[in-house]
Amino acid sequence: MRQKIFDILDNLEIEYTNYEHDAVFTCDEAKWVEIPGKRVKSLLLRNKKATNFYMVVLWDDKRLDTNDIRAIFDDTKMSFASPERMMEKIWLKPWSVSPFALINNQERDIRVVFDSELKNRLVWFHPLQNDNTIVINMDDIEKFLENLGVQYVFSDL
Repeated sequence: MRQKIFDILDNLEIEYTNYEHDAVFTCDEAKWVEIPGKRVKSLLLRNKKATNFYMVVLWDDKRLDTNDIRAIFDDTKMSFASPERMMEKIWLKPWSVSPFALINNQERDIRVVFDSELKNRLVWFHPLQNDNTIVINMDDIEKFLENLGVQYVFSDL
């Protein structure tokens, strides 16, 4: 699966470094992986009726207030998408979620929100599997998403 991401990044001439490591399933487990840059977490949320979906990306040690996402999009109460819904929307299990997973969202109906603190920073993302981590500049993630036709916003979270 990861080769698909590497191919897209290479075609877009985006610089990145891939690190192979033991599979990690939580942000706490990832703290033991020695990689430059800063760890982030990517969360897939849904509104109350599961009609709208949101990927939220922020530093791994930061807590998300879902009311912030509600306010940005003027939507109903938010909750985490179930593992089944994740498989339906991005074809991944919870521990591999990242903006790279949006290549699997054929409907392009997941709205993306990045914490403003990530702007112009080196960040970590799994390339569709949790035993690899890509270190990449946030500017290049924007380029990746624009290539897919995915819209995103930066907001203070």
